[in-house]
Amino acid sequence: METRSQPDVAGPLFETRIRALLAKQAKRQDDEVRQTRIQASTLQEWTEVGFNDANISRIAERAGVSTATLYRLYPERNQLHLRVLELANQIILEAIREAPTHPHPFRNLVEFIHHILSLWRQSSVQLFFHTQGYILHRETEIGADARKIAANFNIKTQQIALTLFDTLRRDGFLEDRDPSAMLARVFGSIDVRTLEWQRGNTEPFQPVTGWYEEAVKITEQFFTLYGTAKFHTLRNQGNVQWLDGRALARTPFQVSDEKKLRAAIEDELPFLRGLQEAARSKPIPANADAFITQEFQRLLSKSPNRLDATNRRTRIVAAAAYQNYTQGYGRLNMAAVAKQAGVSTATLYRIFRDDAEIYQLADGLNASFYLAWLSRRLDSTNPIERLAFFSANFIETFIDPKIVNANTMRASSNMQPFKQESKSVGNQVNQYNLLNWYRGLEKLHTDNLINEPPSVDMMHAFRGPSVDITSRCLRNGVLETPNGSWFEEAWQMADEFFQIYGTPHFHAMRKKMRWDDALEAHRAKSP
Repeated sequence: METRSQPDVAGPLFETRIRALLAKQAKRQDDEVRQTRIQASTLQEWTEVGFNDANISRIAERAGVSTATLYRLYPERNQLHLRVLELANQIILEAIREAPTHPHPFRNLVEFIHHILSLWRQSSVQLFFHTQGYILHRETEIGADARKIAANFNIKTQQIALTLFDTLRRDGFLEDRDPSAMLARVFGSIDVRTLEWQRGNTEPFQPVTGWYEEAVKITEQFFTLYGTAKFHTLRNQGNVQWLDGRALARTPFQVSDEKKLRAAIEDELPFLRGLQEAARSKPIPANADAFITQEFQRLLSKSPNRLDATNRRTRIVAAAAYQNYTQGYGRLNMAAVAKQAGVSTATLYRIFRDDAEIYQLADGLNASFYLAWLSRRLDSTNPIERLAFFSANFIETFIDPKIVNANTMRASSNMQPFKQESKSVGNQVNQYNLLNWYRGLEKLHTDNLINEPPSVDMMHAFRGPSVDITSRCLRNGVLETPNGSWFEEAWQMADEFFQIYGTPHFHAMRKKMRWDDALEAHRAKSP
């Protein structure tokens, strides 16, 4: 039987290329090589200590130049940062182009996906993408130029995948369908297993099998949705039975003790319960921004009791979160926070030991806003409509410019002193989300609407396309425009989920109960 050609974990392609650039020897007058070494040194500094803690002396020393030479070649710090972004994106793009190939169409896509999974899982690549998103949305002086660099990388990466899709289509293995949906299915399935977990500042996802098998599962779902009859005939004839994603073990939900978890969440995120109640109270705000603005007004309100220490503490945390939300993390300063909270800076530092403690709590408040808003559930018996509602809400929330701007605080959590504390919060939030997903999918399974028990694989299959949209917005500055509305896009995502997992009972009920009428009703109400 044929065996896989790729090891389960690819070599450290990103770091290897950086070291190779640093190893280049510069001749006496060779400023071009010196510039490349400085760029590579800066990139290595970012991936080792973080953007905010990068030190110019260390960068110069690692590059083998004096600080005077560094400033001569890069008198403007921002120009150096732009060149480093270009270099890093080029390194990653070259690494993607080195994905192995295979003559069998299924195996070829598996190799491509596994290769990118291996890249995206590398901590240095993750930290770079994190840093790039931080620069895009925080460094206002170079934000536009940085977005062009990141968007160009996004286009070229997609072109590589589209070329692969075109070959499959030309050979009769792939249906002539919307390429953007195919891209979202592939890259979203990769992102949701790698960058999305890291973005939440939580422990990385660990599949129950291996990462090559994860690539097989993604490919299986892709061809389930888009493969032609010719492909399925070839697949059944080929000796690739070991690549049957349907037979691979699923990664189960590790369901925590719900009572203990909710108690821990309330301890870590003390504002969450009140925000959840507010998110469900009528009249419901029009969108996440309206909800967050409304709740900021409440949290910043002074108590009639001047001795109410809890109210002062709440106002300070809310003021820090508000300043971050409206001005961005780069402009956040404690004098403005104290003024917004209606206290002196002396009082602020008497209540909190340092800025890091305030940032950590403000980040927790930000997370509570999103959790509360996304915890709303549509009161409907239509499972497609319920899932579409969630996805549309998720996308609209995380591409909102204010929320993207506010996420620079979360982006900085990998580069600030409160990183470990923030990871603790991230793990709790992740467990909370996993529990909610488990409960929702368990209900679908109990109702005989999906064909297997709930698993993390199932959650990834549903969330992948929406994560692709939000991830590219945060990481590459790419703001997608929906075909119609985000609810219509989300409906397609829910439809694909049920194409993969729906039972005969689901499909019968879909027809009998006319569940698709909900989409037409939405279109009729849309302007």
